[in-house]
Amino acid sequence: MNNIIDRTAISGKFSQAVTLSIRMKGIYFMMGLWLICAGIFVSQPAWCLDPVQRQALVASLPQGEKFENDGFAYVWLPTLRAEKTGAGKDMAATEAIEQKGLFSVFKKSQAAAPAIRADNESATDAPTYPVVYNLEMKSIGILTGRLWLKLKDMADAQPLAESYPLSLSWTNNEMETAFYDIPENVDIQELRKQLQADARVMRVTLDMVDRIRNLR
Repeated sequence: MNNIIDRTAISGKFSQAVTLSIRMKGIYFMMGLWLICAGIFVSQPAWCLDPVQRQALVASLPQGEKFENDGFAYVWLPTLRAEKTGAGKDMAATEAIEQKGLFSVFKKSQAAAPAIRADNESATDAPTYPVVYNLEMKSIGILTGRLWLKLKDMADAQPLAESYPLSLSWTNNEMETAFYDIPENVDIQELRKQLQADARVMRVTLDMVDRIRNLR
């Protein structure tokens, strides 16, 4: 009799455990479904928009001068600035227009010229960077403050740095190219024009973060 009672008790406990397991799975399923629905219906930050919506957003912004760089056509976007992620500004995701590599792009009052500047609104005065738009690839790009020059004579690498507000980083003789850093508050577009007109320079290429696909 005791064996029958014990088996019945064990069977009852097992049945309760199975029922509880099924209920918990149901609860987890409903929670997961709710989170998915919340992700769909809650408004998404701008950089989560699809390419067509992002293109429309960029098209609605003021546009500056057009220029060619590394075989692509660009236009400067004076009301956008970029900051390195975690550089000092705790920016809400809804403020971001785009995340590109280590940079976040956000709206800013219209800049007078495309230059790297300290952000006075940042706790650490972190620098902000000019933002451009690739007209062919339909992608946002960020000027990093670096450039490289293909030279007619590599002996001109250092003299060029002394002629302009540039800091020579290194040279590659095989490529006939010198690499430079641009200081803050230098109009990068104007500098590019001056270098292109310099007889010692064969080609000017601005370094930028561009054509990076961010998975989401």
